[in-house]
Amino acid sequence: MFAEKLLSSAGVPPEDSQLVARLLLKADLHGYAGHGISRIPSYVSRIRAGLTRLQERPKLIREGKTTAVIDGNHYIGQVAAYEGMNLAITKAKEHGVGIVCVFRSAHVGRLADYVELAAENRMIGMAAVSVGSGNIPPYGAMEPVTGTNPMAYGIPAKNGRHITLDFATAAISMGELQRKVAKGEVIAEGIMLDGHGRPTTDFNAFKGPPRGVILPFGSYKGSGLNLITEILGGLLTGNGLGREWWNKGGPAINGVFLQAFCVEEFQPLESFYEKVDELTAFAKSRKPAPGFEEILLPGERSRRKAEKHLKEGVEIDDAAWSQLMQCASELKVKDPPRPL
Repeated sequence: MFAEKLLSSAGVPPEDSQLVARLLLKADLHGYAGHGISRIPSYVSRIRAGLTRLQERPKLIREGKTTAVIDGNHYIGQVAAYEGMNLAITKAKEHGVGIVCVFRSAHVGRLADYVELAAENRMIGMAAVSVGSGNIPPYGAMEPVTGTNPMAYGIPAKNGRHITLDFATAAISMGELQRKVAKGEVIAEGIMLDGHGRPTTDFNAFKGPPRGVILPFGSYKGSGLNLITEILGGLLTGNGLGREWWNKGGPAINGVFLQAFCVEEFQPLESFYEKVDELTAFAKSRKPAPGFEEILLPGERSRRKAEKHLKEGVEIDDAAWSQLMQCASELKVKDPPRPL
């Protein structure tokens, strides 16, 4: 796989290259280009600068029956978070619940991957991240306090059609914003303020100087959730406040809260599945509002995109493709794939 070759050529161990490449490709297939293979050039750049430290590994530093703390040691985020959720699942299988906190991790990618891992193991998964950057103000402010901190939930269902909710607590994730800028797409109103606190749809006005902010989604409610993610992903994990990282002028360092718990501690699994099916069918049977053709539940749209992309291929914008080719050239990776 091309993505795997790029990562391996940058010094990432083979097993970890395979995992990260698979998760990046999965993000592209499911329609999350901001967390797809276009991330590789920035990952390689951070490895070369020593900001992502391949000489270290995530390390278990504290463990209880149902809990654990992992120091990500500035290693590749997907590896640290994947190990963390697998450990939470192992503990949940034995004790009913597992909670693992990861700190000092590089970018963990698409948060849905980890709660889906719990759902695939017939558990409910929950996750929250403090991304270690400063773009989001609290409600009513024009200066940042946190990053675009995501949170996610994974609910197991029959036939792998899990209910998966993964969202930034900002009006838009930074990856999606950068993708829209690269493709020349219009940025909607109500997403950004410029450096003087004025609403703007101009990315250059947001960049500044002075730099602006991305608003939290959902007014004060989204702002409240954003602070909760900072507490769970930043303070509880030991990663600290996001500002402790962006004030240093370094890269975003993630703190990750991961939880898995067994449905069977509360309800028989088959009974739970039946009720999830019943809820799903009832919700989808409701009459669509004007402008909507059908009711889609969390996770459905991304599954459909994955099915479509597996048949037709994934579109990669010109800027991202150019950066990937440049990265391949610098790493001397031969025979890159050719676009259709």
